[in-house]
Amino acid sequence: MTRIALAALFAATALSSAQAAELPLKLLMIDVEGGAATLFVTPEGKSILVDAGWPAGAGVPRPPEGAQPGPPQPSSAERIVAKAKAAGVTKIDYLIVTHYHMDHVGGVHDLLARIPVGTIIDHGPSREETPATMTPAQAANMPASLYAGYETAAAKLHRWVVKPGDVLQTGSLRITFVAADGQVLKTRLRGAGGKTAFCDTTPDKDAIGGEENVRSTGFVATYGKARILDLADLTWNQEKALVCPTNMMGPSDVLIVSHHGSALSSSPPLIAAVAPRVALLANGARKGGDKVVLDTLKAAASKPVVWQSHFATREPDGNRPADYIANLDTWPDAGHSIEAEISKDGTIKVVNARNGFTETYRPN
Repeated sequence: MTRIALAALFAATALSSAQAAELPLKLLMIDVEGGAATLFVTPEGKSILVDAGWPAGAGVPRPPEGAQPGPPQPSSAERIVAKAKAAGVTKIDYLIVTHYHMDHVGGVHDLLARIPVGTIIDHGPSREETPATMTPAQAANMPASLYAGYETAAAKLHRWVVKPGDVLQTGSLRITFVAADGQVLKTRLRGAGGKTAFCDTTPDKDAIGGEENVRSTGFVATYGKARILDLADLTWNQEKALVCPTNMMGPSDVLIVSHHGSALSSSPPLIAAVAPRVALLANGARKGGDKVVLDTLKAAASKPVVWQSHFATREPDGNRPADYIANLDTWPDAGHSIEAEISKDGTIKVVNARNGFTETYRPN
């Protein structure tokens, strides 16, 4: 190759890198019916999927009594792969499995059959025991059984068992793990510190819902000046351990609301410490989206704008206006997503895929 050709190649590469530096980080909160599946795509084309939703046939909406059956509903994995391909992703570079409940880990096998995955990340073995009173059919959907199948699948990939403080740098996105296997971060992140409000007035709560919730893998993702917090289904007391009495994580611009917006999480101290500007809520029509959580977010000093995956039917008075809800109807299901573009300066653009409603939030 001539010097001129080499110079042209280097110039094109430099231009491409410069252009990538100006592009936003994509965040796609995929609707998997109250499960979890969030896809990050960096400007360099690196992809990180957080959880894989339900196994095929589970978690799909059912028609109400008397309604005509609709077409077969796509599985969580089918929805994830469709969204990934639409975003230009043909391989998941990193799959983070936050814990082993069926709505988070159930779709892994189906996903691996549909798209290549590079590295799989988790907190280590399942810690949740199956009650002896369960039938074999019930036990098959419990973490102990699901983990056995997951471990077999993970053995075929590069596997990374993380602990708090571990860092994943991929492209221009930096992910710092702050919780894993029941342990939380002990060293403050940069920009953290200070006493957290509401610690003294917020009592502890019993961690119902299974041991695996307590052991959820959570992280702070940093892209330029922007920060995103995802604590999966981490429970109330573990949240408090991260921010009380001292805020170990610092503020985050975007909050993936814990536990699908269940009242088992999202304590007032956490919301005060994180001070989000935008909150994304992966609830189902009849799962999560609890009014007390939405009220806590509404009362927060940072006044976050909340976007929901589904209209919450159990407590309809708590819902946001329709433009901020991706799926209004429980049947037929359309599987609309909430999508965000996050710039390095902290600008956040959020789009409701159902109707194209868009808002942009500039850094303070």
